[in-house]
Order: sequence, then structure tokens, then C-alpha cells
Amino acid sequence: MRPFFLLTSAFFGLTSEYKVLLLEEIYICTQYLKGMTYSDIMVMPTYERRYFLGMLTKEAREKQEEAEKFKEEMQNKAKGSKGQRSTRITGESLKNKMKSGEIPTT
Repeated sequence: MRPFFLLTSAFFGLTSEYKVLLLEEIYICTQYLKGMTYSDIMVMPTYERRYFLGMLTKEAREKQEEAEKFKEEMQNKAKGSKGQRSTRITGESLKNKMKSGEIPTT
């Protein structure tokens, strides 16, 4: 006797591997997406949930890149700057000013 439906594999529910991934997605959504509850996420279609998670990931990457760029700029500023002087005084002129009393020697 032939089966009525010719299916290559039987689907009897979610695998335990998928259940773990689903729970991780639910956890991330409830922790990082403001205002989403467990029941909101469970009734949400998979494509919407994945879209929100993708946007969250994209936003986190952009923030990380901005932070790295800012850190690089600050390091470059620190390396290149020695401070600014309004006037330059040579050693000889400093000695002369000290001898003449313009600069106290204490």
C-alpha cells in the first residue's frame, strides 16, 4: 500500500537545537528591545523577530565602530600634541633675564 502523501521527511515539531536558538532570541529581544514582552515575541512572525535582531546587531556594530574611531582620534591627538607656547625662549635669553632680575631665581 502506498502512502497518501509522499513526504521526504516527517515534521513532528521543533528540534531541541532550534528551541535553544529560539529561547536565545527571545532573551535578547526582551533584554535589549524596549517594551517587548515574552508573549509579544512568541506571537511575532519569525521574519519580524529576525529583522529586529538584525537591526539591533547593526546598531551595536555602528556604535562600536564610532567608539573605535573616536579612540583612534584621541590617540592620534595625544601622540601629536606637545602643548602650545605663546613665545619661545632660548637658553641664552633665559640666562640673561635671570641675571637682569626679570625672572626671580629662588
